[in-house]
Amino acid sequence: MKNKWYQQSSVWLIILLPLAAVIAGISTVMIAHDNKVDLVAEDYYKTGKAINADLSKLNNALKSGITTRLVMDGDQGVISIASGDVPPNQALKISFYHATLSGRDFTTMLSADAAGHYRFTFPSEIQGKWAVRVEPFDSSWRVQNNVTFPITQVILDGKQ
Repeated sequence: MKNKWYQQSSVWLIILLPLAAVIAGISTVMIAHDNKVDLVAEDYYKTGKAINADLSKLNNALKSGITTRLVMDGDQGVISIASGDVPPNQALKISFYHATLSGRDFTTMLSADAAGHYRFTFPSEIQGKWAVRVEPFDSSWRVQNNVTFPITQVILDGKQ
């Protein structure tokens, strides 16, 4: 008696190879859709104006000699004013920008403790390359630095 078509191994090989390619293609499309790269700005003019405004904030920090110290211990961080003319206990905004994944960026407002230190906690330890910016609530100056985590201590200043 002759074997039926579904009992032939060569038939299943012919069916499974294209099916595997279709499944791999669908998976690739889903991964690419979920991990879009946000590198292109839609409005170049507004982006350029924002860059100029950012440079003036950095220049204000340089003129005032403002630097901050970021000390990390696992998921705990402390910002302190290392130098410069900064009003005591001024509210600060600290922003973390991931080098490639904008969905991981976050910003938090900080108030000083009695010793003048600004403490914060990450939801989890961060790793990799990040741009870290510190500025006051009124955005009159900004200090920043590119940091590769994990670190223990880094100085943030107004230099580009």
